[in-house]
Amino acid sequence: MYKLWQILDPRGILLLIAVFLLPLGLLIHMLLLSTEDLNWWEDGRPAPLVMKAAWERADAGLPY
Repeated sequence: MYKLWQILDPRGILLLIAVFLLPLGLLIHMLLLSTEDLNWWEDGRPAPLVMKAAWERADAGLPY
């Protein structure tokens, strides 16, 4: 493995990984925010009330 790092520049590889993972993470977050069920910004409920709302929906027989 050490011979591989003698051929490849570790700083370049780390930069390449960061350049790949940052847009990938942003893409995943934007895809989740674009869905109705997984959008955590516009679901209309503050974070502490999410479990209460889920219980009320389950109690009423609604999916959630």
